Amino acid sequence: MLRFVGSFLQVFGALVLLPLLVNIYYQGPEVAAIGFLTSAGTALIMGTALKLYSDAGSPSVSEAMLATVLGWFLATIIGAMPFIPYMTVIDAIFESSAGITTTGISMVAEPSKLPQSVLFWRSFMQWIGGLGILTFFIAVVRESGGASRRLFSAEAHKTDSGSIRPSLTKSVAALWKVYGFMTALIIGTFIAFRVSVFESLLHGFSTISTGGFSTEGASIAAYNSPGLEAFTVLFMFIGGVNFVLLHKFFRSEFSPLWKSSEFRLYTKIFLAVAAVMSLELWMKTSNIGHSVLDGAFQAAAVVSSTGYSTMSFMAFSSAIQLVIVAAMFVGGSLGSTAGGVKVFRLKTLFELLKTRLRAYNLPQTAINEVKIDGEILESSTVRTISVLFFSWIAVVFVSTLLTLVAEDVSLMAAMSGSVSAASNMGPLFLEGEQLRALTPFTKILWSVVMLAGRLEMLPMLAIFNSKLLKDSK
Repeated sequence: MLRFVGSFLQVFGALVLLPLLVNIYYQGPEVAAIGFLTSAGTALIMGTALKLYSDAGSPSVSEAMLATVLGWFLATIIGAMPFIPYMTVIDAIFESSAGITTTGISMVAEPSKLPQSVLFWRSFMQWIGGLGILTFFIAVVRESGGASRRLFSAEAHKTDSGSIRPSLTKSVAALWKVYGFMTALIIGTFIAFRVSVFESLLHGFSTISTGGFSTEGASIAAYNSPGLEAFTVLFMFIGGVNFVLLHKFFRSEFSPLWKSSEFRLYTKIFLAVAAVMSLELWMKTSNIGHSVLDGAFQAAAVVSSTGYSTMSFMAFSSAIQLVIVAAMFVGGSLGSTAGGVKVFRLKTLFELLKTRLRAYNLPQTAINEVKIDGEILESSTVRTISVLFFSWIAVVFVSTLLTLVAEDVSLMAAMSGSVSAASNMGPLFLEGEQLRALTPFTKILWSVVMLAGRLEMLPMLAIFNSKLLKDSK
């Protein structure tokens, strides 16, 4: 386990050196350079030490889970070091957690006042975290034999729409090609709308990763460009689509995308949320053009878990706010960089409900199984999805309860913050100053919930299993 964590920290430490080069290029402050050197040095030294004192061998299932949790926990702590000169230690950990998990809730009131290198690190962390969780997971379990495929499938179901390549490693490499291509396309689009190359690069990182960090406090609204907003809606929507399907689409295999029931349901959810938002805005402003664009933008930001904004979510009625929380909870598609429970799992639970209702009118010998896209799901998969759904509900409930105990905030604010953290989503019903005024307890709580949500709950919850901890010793 320590060998894999050590290797991960060595790679992470090397990546931290990249913003150091940005700091040198822009002649940034010395304190920023010290922060990156400290972070990179800590990761490299710790990673090397862990590898030296580790044993060779294949990890068990429990060791793989512990390695995943430990690796990303250490990445959060080490990644927070460059932020410490500009905020408190707790806020720095929160910012780092929001970055690496692509949650996008920020403690920075005015990002434009930060040095370019620190801004770069915020967005680059989100880009790493987008597919980084999966990449590290595969690196940990690829030597664990049969457990590899099982854990890989349980972690993110990236291959639910069919394998891209015969091996997991090659499949991940193919997904990174799609990731890189989309990043370059987004950067080029922002540049075409006269956004600076540096800001375009950072928005490319945080858009395709569905992270949502922006260089401006007003997010995309700061550019006052309806055309850019329209393209960003498209890119956010794509970020929530299964990357396996995108890979096939880019290879001119169009039918898998159209035939995917998850993609169709994801699209319907986006259109439904966009419609109700646009309708309410139109009723308030009587400007149908702006209402449709703003409604579609907020809907894409919520459904894909990107979290960009062009307006305050507090402007919506209580009914629409509840719709937003529900959409935040669901999130995007499996195999995407989006957070949330995922559309595929929601559809599976609907199908499970339908099988239970059909059972009352069918003979006991009839085949009555959960089917998705014409294929019967294994009972173990359905059970795992049911457990994951319950885990999300339980974590959000406990987090909301603890937040209400610790803070003087409304139920909606506490619940939206907890859902946002668990679903790795940016929007929440707290104004900037209210967010930054939260107690250290709540900030740490939400940081842990962010990590749990990004790790698909089970690895994080499994480390509290005494038998698992005993087996890992």
